[in-house]
Amino acid sequence: MYDYKKFFEEKLKELAKEPDVLDIGGGHPFQKYMAPYEHWFSGVRYQTLDPAPEYKPTIVGDVHQLPLKDNSVSAILCNSVLEHLYNPTKAVKEIYRVLKPGGRLLLYTHFIYPYHARKGVYKDYYRFTEDAFGHLFGSFSKLEIKKHGGYFRALMFFLPFQSRLKFILEPIAYFLDKLLGSEKRNTTAGYYLYAIK
Repeated sequence: MYDYKKFFEEKLKELAKEPDVLDIGGGHPFQKYMAPYEHWFSGVRYQTLDPAPEYKPTIVGDVHQLPLKDNSVSAILCNSVLEHLYNPTKAVKEIYRVLKPGGRLLLYTHFIYPYHARKGVYKDYYRFTEDAFGHLFGSFSKLEIKKHGGYFRALMFFLPFQSRLKFILEPIAYFLDKLLGSEKRNTTAGYYLYAIK
Protein backbone atom coordinates (compact mmCIF):
# COMPACT_ATOMS: atom_id res chain seq x y z
CA MET A 1 0.00 0.00 0.00
CA TYR A 2 1.23 3.51 -0.81
CA ASP A 3 2.44 5.35 2.29
CA TYR A 4 0.14 8.33 1.64
CA LYS A 5 -2.87 6.02 1.32
CA LYS A 6 -1.81 4.27 4.52
CA PHE A 7 -1.64 7.64 6.29
CA PHE A 8 -5.12 8.56 5.04
CA GLU A 9 -6.64 5.23 6.09
CA GLU A 10 -4.99 5.24 9.52
CA LYS A 11 -6.32 8.72 10.24
CA LEU A 12 -9.73 7.91 8.76
CA LYS A 13 -9.97 5.03 11.25
CA GLU A 14 -9.36 7.56 14.02
CA LEU A 15 -12.29 9.63 12.73
CA ALA A 16 -14.44 6.49 12.60
CA LYS A 17 -13.95 6.04 16.36
CA GLU A 18 -15.83 9.27 17.00
CA PRO A 19 -19.62 9.34 17.55
CA ASP A 20 -20.23 11.85 14.76
CA VAL A 21 -18.38 12.90 11.60
CA LEU A 22 -19.01 15.82 9.26
CA ASP A 23 -17.75 15.33 5.71
CA ILE A 24 -17.35 18.84 4.27
CA GLY A 25 -17.72 18.88 0.49
CA GLY A 26 -18.64 15.21 0.48
CA GLY A 27 -21.85 15.51 -1.54
CA HIS A 28 -24.11 12.50 -0.95
CA PRO A 29 -22.79 10.39 1.96
CA PHE A 30 -20.24 7.73 1.00
CA GLN A 31 -20.08 8.46 -2.68
CA LYS A 32 -16.98 8.05 -4.86
CA TYR A 33 -13.75 7.49 -2.91
CA MET A 34 -15.55 7.09 0.44
CA ALA A 35 -17.74 4.16 -0.65
CA PRO A 36 -15.18 1.47 0.34
CA TYR A 37 -14.99 2.89 3.87
CA GLU A 38 -18.69 3.09 4.65
CA HIS A 39 -18.61 -0.01 6.88
CA TRP A 40 -15.95 1.67 9.08
CA PHE A 41 -18.60 4.21 10.11
CA SER A 42 -21.27 1.76 11.21
CA GLY A 43 -22.98 3.29 14.22
CA VAL A 44 -21.44 6.72 13.57
CA ARG A 45 -23.62 9.74 12.81
CA TYR A 46 -22.06 10.54 9.42
CA GLN A 47 -23.25 13.73 7.74
CA THR A 48 -22.09 15.59 4.65
CA LEU A 49 -22.13 19.32 4.02
CA ASP A 50 -22.07 20.87 0.58
CA PRO A 51 -23.28 24.20 -0.85
CA ALA A 52 -24.67 22.45 -3.94
CA PRO A 53 -28.08 20.84 -3.23
CA GLU A 54 -27.87 18.84 -6.46
CA TYR A 55 -25.11 16.75 -4.80
CA LYS A 56 -27.68 15.68 -2.17
CA PRO A 57 -25.68 16.37 0.99
CA THR A 58 -27.13 15.81 4.45
CA ILE A 59 -26.70 19.53 5.15
CA VAL A 60 -26.79 22.23 2.47
CA GLY A 61 -24.41 24.87 3.73
CA ASP A 62 -21.24 26.88 3.27
CA VAL A 63 -18.02 26.06 5.10
CA HIS A 64 -17.32 29.80 5.39
CA GLN A 65 -20.35 30.02 7.70
CA LEU A 66 -21.14 26.57 9.04
CA PRO A 67 -24.76 26.22 10.20
CA LEU A 68 -23.61 24.44 13.37
CA LYS A 69 -23.10 25.37 17.02
CA ASP A 70 -19.70 25.94 18.63
CA ASN A 71 -17.97 22.76 19.85
CA SER A 72 -20.65 20.51 18.35
CA VAL A 73 -18.77 18.14 16.01
CA SER A 74 -16.42 15.33 17.05
CA ALA A 75 -14.62 14.87 13.72
CA ILE A 76 -14.42 16.53 10.31
CA LEU A 77 -13.33 15.16 6.97
CA CYS A 78 -12.52 17.73 4.28
CA ASN A 79 -11.21 16.19 1.06
CA SER A 80 -10.12 18.32 -1.92
CA VAL A 81 -12.11 21.35 -0.76
CA LEU A 82 -9.63 23.90 0.61
CA GLU A 83 -8.33 24.93 -2.82
CA HIS A 84 -11.89 25.80 -3.91
CA LEU A 85 -12.59 28.24 -1.06
CA TYR A 86 -12.42 31.99 -1.69
CA ASN A 87 -11.55 32.59 1.97
CA PRO A 88 -9.72 29.55 3.38
CA THR A 89 -8.72 31.42 6.54
CA LYS A 90 -12.35 32.01 7.45
CA ALA A 91 -13.27 28.41 6.58
CA VAL A 92 -10.54 26.97 8.81
CA LYS A 93 -11.70 29.23 11.66
CA GLU A 94 -15.21 27.86 11.17
CA ILE A 95 -13.94 24.28 11.21
CA TYR A 96 -12.06 25.02 14.42
CA ARG A 97 -15.11 26.70 15.95
CA VAL A 98 -17.49 23.77 15.44
CA LEU A 99 -15.03 21.05 16.45
CA LYS A 100 -15.29 19.87 20.04
CA PRO A 101 -12.18 20.18 22.21
CA GLY A 102 -9.99 17.24 21.19
CA GLY A 103 -11.95 16.96 17.94
CA ARG A 104 -10.19 15.56 14.88
CA LEU A 105 -9.77 16.92 11.36
CA LEU A 106 -8.58 14.97 8.33
CA LEU A 107 -8.04 17.12 5.26
CA TYR A 108 -6.58 16.74 1.79
CA THR A 109 -5.73 19.52 -0.63
CA HIS A 110 -3.82 19.70 -3.90
CA PHE A 111 -0.48 21.41 -4.44
CA ILE A 112 0.97 20.74 -7.91
CA TYR A 113 -2.23 19.84 -9.70
CA PRO A 114 -4.16 21.02 -12.77
CA TYR A 115 -6.83 23.71 -12.58
CA HIS A 116 -10.11 21.94 -11.84
CA ALA A 117 -13.02 24.31 -11.30
CA ARG A 118 -16.53 23.18 -12.16
CA LYS A 119 -18.45 25.91 -13.97
CA GLY A 120 -21.47 27.08 -12.02
CA VAL A 121 -20.63 24.94 -8.98
CA TYR A 122 -17.17 25.83 -7.61
CA LYS A 123 -14.02 27.72 -8.59
CA ASP A 124 -10.36 26.77 -8.14
CA TYR A 125 -8.57 29.52 -6.17
CA TYR A 126 -5.48 28.31 -4.31
CA ARG A 127 -2.65 25.85 -3.76
CA PHE A 128 -1.11 25.40 -0.30
CA THR A 129 2.36 24.70 1.09
CA GLU A 130 3.43 23.31 4.46
CA ASP A 131 4.11 26.91 5.49
CA ALA A 132 0.49 27.77 4.73
CA PHE A 133 -0.71 24.86 6.89
CA GLY A 134 1.32 26.13 9.82
CA HIS A 135 -0.33 29.53 9.39
CA LEU A 136 -3.90 28.35 8.75
CA PHE A 137 -4.01 25.55 11.34
CA GLY A 138 -1.79 27.11 14.01
CA SER A 139 -4.62 27.11 16.59
CA PHE A 140 -4.83 23.32 16.60
CA SER A 141 -2.98 21.47 19.38
CA LYS A 142 -1.55 18.81 17.05
CA LEU A 143 -0.77 18.85 13.34
CA GLU A 144 0.55 16.03 11.12
CA ILE A 145 1.25 16.51 7.42
CA LYS A 146 1.90 13.82 4.80
CA LYS A 147 2.91 14.53 1.20
CA HIS A 148 0.96 12.93 -1.62
CA GLY A 149 4.01 11.60 -3.40
CA GLY A 150 6.83 13.60 -4.94
CA TYR A 151 7.77 14.99 -8.33
CA PHE A 152 6.58 11.99 -10.36
CA ARG A 153 3.24 11.73 -8.59
CA ALA A 154 2.65 15.42 -9.31
CA LEU A 155 3.73 15.03 -12.93
CA MET A 156 1.34 12.11 -13.40
CA PHE A 157 -1.71 14.38 -13.08
CA PHE A 158 -0.64 16.40 -16.12
CA LEU A 159 -0.38 13.41 -18.47
CA PRO A 160 -3.12 12.79 -21.04
CA PHE A 161 -5.69 10.18 -19.98
CA GLN A 162 -4.13 9.93 -16.52
CA SER A 163 -7.46 9.05 -14.87
CA ARG A 164 -7.88 6.06 -17.19
CA LEU A 165 -4.23 5.00 -16.86
CA LYS A 166 -3.93 5.54 -13.10
CA PHE A 167 -3.57 1.81 -12.43
CA ILE A 168 -0.34 1.87 -14.48
CA LEU A 169 0.93 5.38 -13.79
CA GLU A 170 0.52 5.47 -10.01
CA PRO A 171 2.77 2.49 -9.20
CA ILE A 172 5.43 3.80 -11.62
CA ALA A 173 5.29 7.29 -10.10
CA TYR A 174 5.42 5.87 -6.56
CA PHE A 175 8.44 3.69 -7.44
CA LEU A 176 10.33 6.59 -9.03
CA ASP A 177 9.54 8.97 -6.16
CA LYS A 178 10.88 6.42 -3.67
CA LEU A 179 13.89 5.43 -5.79
CA LEU A 180 15.00 9.01 -6.39
CA GLY A 181 13.86 10.39 -3.03
CA SER A 182 11.87 13.16 -4.67
CA GLU A 183 9.37 13.26 -1.77
CA LYS A 184 12.10 14.85 0.36
CA ARG A 185 11.95 17.92 -1.85
CA ASN A 186 9.14 20.45 -2.07
CA THR A 187 7.30 19.16 -5.14
CA THR A 188 4.26 17.04 -4.37
CA ALA A 189 0.79 16.48 -5.81
CA GLY A 190 -0.85 17.46 -2.54
CA TYR A 191 -0.94 17.15 1.22
CA TYR A 192 -2.88 15.14 3.76
CA LEU A 193 -3.31 16.98 7.02
CA TYR A 194 -4.44 15.54 10.34
CA ALA A 195 -5.16 17.95 13.17
CA ILE A 196 -6.54 17.77 16.69
CA LYS A 197 -8.22 20.78 18.30
